[in-house]
Amino acid sequence: HDVQDALRNHVEWDTLLFFAGLFVLVEVCAAMGLLTAIGSALASVIKSQPEEDQLTLAITLILWVSAITSAFLDNIPYTATMIPVVKILADELPDTLPVKTLAWALSFGACLGGNGTLLGASANIVTAGLSTSKGFGISFLNFLYPGMLVMFVTVAIANLYMLIVYVWI
Repeated sequence: HDVQDALRNHVEWDTLLFFAGLFVLVEVCAAMGLLTAIGSALASVIKSQPEEDQLTLAITLILWVSAITSAFLDNIPYTATMIPVVKILADELPDTLPVKTLAWALSFGACLGGNGTLLGASANIVTAGLSTSKGFGISFLNFLYPGMLVMFVTVAIANLYMLIVYVWI
């Protein structure tokens, strides 16, 4: 009976079921080619620019697209999908687009983008579930405004930092 009690009363079933649904949603998006389409669009825009502008554009696009996408989809499948795109860009334009720099842009964007919505990071979902179980519900819209504000400010700071370190200096 102790195991049944623990399963019934101490497991965050809402959170677990939400994660299961989220992973299904992300896999459906990946199977439909949505994540690959995002990556391909990024690659074609970057490669169409003059060589001297490619790194600035690549950092900014990868960072912001990753942040916005990761705010609404789990960042792990998105990042896994984007790694080959980053590698292809770095392989095709090795003198202009160093893989280390592009990887940092992807990492900053995917990580900081998770702060944008309740869905963006596992910690957000777990916190909301625990908060609700204690009587303090956090809805998607309650989280959206402060979350997006934090996301935009931190991504802008990361963008500025990356441009200073990798382009301007």
